[in-house]
Amino acid sequence: MEINLQTVRGILQGTFGRDGFVASFIKKVETTENCPTASIDAQGVMRYNPSFVEQYVTSPADLFCLVTHELMHPMFGHFVYQNGHLENIGADMVINATISLLFARHSGSGALFRRFYKPIGLEGLLRPESDMHQSRYSRLYHDFYENHCIGQKLSTGEVIQALKVLTPMVEVSTIILLGNHDAGSCKPGAEHSGNIFDSEALARIAENLRRVAQRPSGHPAGYGEALFDFFLDVLKSHMGLKRALLDRFTTRQKVDRFRRMVTHPRIGVSPIPIRPSKRDFVLLAAGVPPFHYHNVAYRQAAQERGLAVYLDVSGSVNQHLPEIIGLLRSLKAELMSIFLFSNKVVEVPFRTLLAGQVQTTYGTDFDCIAEHVLANRFDKAVILTDGYASMTEENQEQLKARTFRALTVLFGGRTDSPEFEVLGDVVQLDEVTV
Repeated sequence: MEINLQTVRGILQGTFGRDGFVASFIKKVETTENCPTASIDAQGVMRYNPSFVEQYVTSPADLFCLVTHELMHPMFGHFVYQNGHLENIGADMVINATISLLFARHSGSGALFRRFYKPIGLEGLLRPESDMHQSRYSRLYHDFYENHCIGQKLSTGEVIQALKVLTPMVEVSTIILLGNHDAGSCKPGAEHSGNIFDSEALARIAENLRRVAQRPSGHPAGYGEALFDFFLDVLKSHMGLKRALLDRFTTRQKVDRFRRMVTHPRIGVSPIPIRPSKRDFVLLAAGVPPFHYHNVAYRQAAQERGLAVYLDVSGSVNQHLPEIIGLLRSLKAELMSIFLFSNKVVEVPFRTLLAGQVQTTYGTDFDCIAEHVLANRFDKAVILTDGYASMTEENQEQLKARTFRALTVLFGGRTDSPEFEVLGDVVQLDEVTV
């Protein structure tokens, strides 16, 4: 099958509509020998190996699988995981199952994956219709392709951890994966961290995917339900955080690119009583008409402020980080740095976090936040955490004495945070997303 910009856009327009963003996002298609299969970079350039395409991409369904697979990696935020082979296999398993089950009509039920991968062993995880019943991976495969239990939790992090337990290392290095997992694109020398998709582009791609994705049908009740719900949660993560709510927690003690509009009163002199001042009313009440009225006027001015965001990166939140980072991505134009905390607070450039570089001690406590807030004299902050940590009463009292206010955003299942409830609002992640 010949692949060029016209054929790629034609297939995407047939799936997402002529006005769909995904088709217009692909701006160039070219061949390369630098990667074994294909990839799409953040600039919308698709590169493919002609030998791979000639052998495996034989229909529009195959091309849909290939293009959508590459767009799904930034959508799922898989860059936060280490770039090992098992991590890449786990990420691809989630993506291939999503395409095969939720986009069954357009992908030919994962036609490309069935053609490219063997139906047994570790490769069998990367495609539908594999024979996994006698395999050590049968339970993991069952959770994606045969699970009838509504509400079963699925995540890339859990898949990766399962693979690390189940997989003999001799099996790993022999599998060729779609895309170029080593560099993030087929461009020679390209760094994975440089292939960060724009947040607006991700939001528009997410909307296109949400409109077309369908719950699996024609199977026993519950088939694919958990995967569908998980995928919708992933798409929602690209919709961003409520800006109006965040604006209430900006602070002068940290410099970012946040601009808060403030209104200042001023007095303007005029012979016409447009909005007289109190002085004018006193003179009028005394029977003395003012020669000039001192009208009260208001002007708006931009005030530079910052946002102190503390992100929990303890071991217990690893599986939630792609979703959280996806939500924070919408702030990349304003947020210069972010505070990562586990047992200590580390300030890192925001772009470093977006590139998936996370520093952690794996434990958790809230005392490190309290000490950091007090040392920097922050009056407000936003705290993103699963809530499983503690703070001493002494630190709580010191924060209250400073009239410190916090917006605590919980994720991962916990519904309360006694340590921060006395310091401000405690909300669920769903409540602050749009």
